[in-house]
Amino acid sequence: MRVAAWPLVGVALSEREPGHGGAAAAVPLAADQSAGEQIVARDPFRVTRRPAILAYDPLRVGQPPPPPVPKPMLALDGIVWDGGVNPTALVEGFAGIDGARVVRRGDVVGDLRVKDIRRDRVVIVGRDTVWTLTVKELGK
Repeated sequence: MRVAAWPLVGVALSEREPGHGGAAAAVPLAADQSAGEQIVARDPFRVTRRPAILAYDPLRVGQPPPPPVPKPMLALDGIVWDGGVNPTALVEGFAGIDGARVVRRGDVVGDLRVKDIRRDRVVIVGRDTVWTLTVKELGK
């Protein structure tokens, strides 16, 4: 009723009696701010008391969320070890790249970063996953 009659009828909060005790005290309204504006500003239904990051879209309510991006299947083909000065690795399985790619320490490919290259392994870091790759052995 309040929403339907809002343009026609002014609605104000009732004043609390001075002797009435309670856990929550009434917050006085600012002269230029309505109760509705205060409720929207404080958003009482959220823990952080801030509006949601993602806006509500009634057209997308019935649609399922998009599928998660699959994690790549990385494989280490080989390591060129030059005494640890500037090691290079040959890695395959990066998303959007056909075949193997030559990478060095610190290289970024898509969302993945080459963290470390050792004599026997390569460490690659993603958003939520860390891959430790070892060289594939032939015949096994």
